[in-house]
Amino acid sequence: MTQANEKKRALNIIWNGAEDYSFQSEFAVYDENGKAGLYINYIIGAAYKYYDGEILKDFFNYLRTDSDHEFYEQLTWIGLENSTYHKGIKERPVLKKLRENYSKKVLSGEITLFERAILNEIKLAHYKRVLGEKPRTEARILDILNELEFDEHMDTQQIIVRMNEIIKKYFKFRAGSYEFQLDNHKEKKKADTEEFYEEKKENAEEDSGYSLMKDLIVESAETTRDFYFEQVENKKNDNLIIRKLNFKKAKTDRNYIEKYYGVSILPEHKISSLEKSICVGNHKKAQLHITRGEFDAATLNDVDAAYNKKVANEQKESNIKYYNDNYARNNNSIKNLTNKIRNTMMVNFDSDFVRSDYGKIDATKVWRSIHINDSKIFSREMKNDIGNITVDILLDCSASQYERQEIIAAQGYIIAESLTRCQIPVKVYSFCSLRGYTIINIFRDYEETDKNERIFSYRASGCNRDGLAIRTSLYMMEKEQSENKILIVLSDCKPNDIETNPGTGIIPKQTEYSGIRGVNDTAYEVKKGIMNGSTIMCVFTGEDEDLPSAKKIYGHNFVRISYLERFADIVGVMLQNQLKNL
Repeated sequence: MTQANEKKRALNIIWNGAEDYSFQSEFAVYDENGKAGLYINYIIGAAYKYYDGEILKDFFNYLRTDSDHEFYEQLTWIGLENSTYHKGIKERPVLKKLRENYSKKVLSGEITLFERAILNEIKLAHYKRVLGEKPRTEARILDILNELEFDEHMDTQQIIVRMNEIIKKYFKFRAGSYEFQLDNHKEKKKADTEEFYEEKKENAEEDSGYSLMKDLIVESAETTRDFYFEQVENKKNDNLIIRKLNFKKAKTDRNYIEKYYGVSILPEHKISSLEKSICVGNHKKAQLHITRGEFDAATLNDVDAAYNKKVANEQKESNIKYYNDNYARNNNSIKNLTNKIRNTMMVNFDSDFVRSDYGKIDATKVWRSIHINDSKIFSREMKNDIGNITVDILLDCSASQYERQEIIAAQGYIIAESLTRCQIPVKVYSFCSLRGYTIINIFRDYEETDKNERIFSYRASGCNRDGLAIRTSLYMMEKEQSENKILIVLSDCKPNDIETNPGTGIIPKQTEYSGIRGVNDTAYEVKKGIMNGSTIMCVFTGEDEDLPSAKKIYGHNFVRISYLERFADIVGVMLQNQLKNL
């Protein structure tokens, strides 16, 4: 009933914006909790009030002839938001406050970013302008944005012409064999595309079992306050039925992930075998992608891959700059943390002298060799070798960490460098989730003692399926021969993935991997890892509201860094306590 009420509320907001209660919107906006979003729903309705709805509808249908149509639809809505707002503000002054609040949520990360990096930059730059801030981004992004922020004096035809120019000028638009024409567009579209859409509909129904309906994800559900668009269809009985149409193909998604994060380090058959072992239970629908962030020749020649690599390099440079700007503090943190670890090792890993069949002869034991044939008449120093310890550092790189990227990269580097100086083998990698894949990006392996700078390649994006990431970490750690295995997780303890958990029971009901469900699943994986002998601790990087989640997941084995100057002291105490218990 709550869901039905929120759908009615969304439609009322849209109808109010459109000032037409007979208008059947293709889109509606809800947050992750199913509540109707006020500002964007108004924009949807008002766009069809101020512009020719039939032309807009046909233009969106035209965009859907491209395999990457979601990207172009999202881009178009950014432009429509700008012009629609400026038209509406004259009649409704309250929009100014609503827009400002929405912009602040976008820039603070409360509204999750898109999957596409270039779309994220355009959106962030747009809403920075809304708040009167100057966007700091490359010239190409500003060029696109300048053309995309439609003027309120433009009519529908002018907007469509401009949008056509943008997608052809800046992007590889791969539409059907026809061009969208404004003149007699209805007749031309019907003549040119009727067969195309009939075939597409038949194939979609045959492949998926659903009607021709698709979720248009405008914002990836990574936080608890993000939004998504739903397309709806008016049936003969006038009921609005919302259904999902899954066009995802495994190969297409894998290629997309490789273009965004880099190629897999494992062949397909090994990944498949790994998924059969790990992607079970709550993660039955999930897939894995393990990479080192490297791109092959095929992906490097792709425009999107090249752009993603460029953005990744820019973030790496930003991470390094932040570290160097605070070099004195960071260097002191490394020295202090190194000393704390060394002191703990000296106290708790003392040497013992044991009887042996080689070493320094013990004169008091020579008789044992003569009379009872005991060869252990030597004394040998046995060190409680530090080599019996390995440490894995797992960095949460989901989009909710967007505002803390430089800090987290520096923290990961400080811990790894300190452990390396103590000759403790360290492995560092990050995790996030996108399109059903949990991506593990390995920065350095245990034996790569001179590769800590790769940690500065850390970049936030996507969602986060914490339970699966920790399960994967523990699986990889099991393969190591060390007696004592430590996992350090840097996370905001906010597990949230757009992909649902598989349904169970007589009538399977899918549940979202978020909130208490995500926290409980992650806590279970941590507890299971501890029961199997691993040491798991957390450096909490989130907000006050997520502290209860951190306590639920990690118990007392987590620390929060309020002041970066105390990073070494706080993390040092945590590591000292854990090392003493090994």
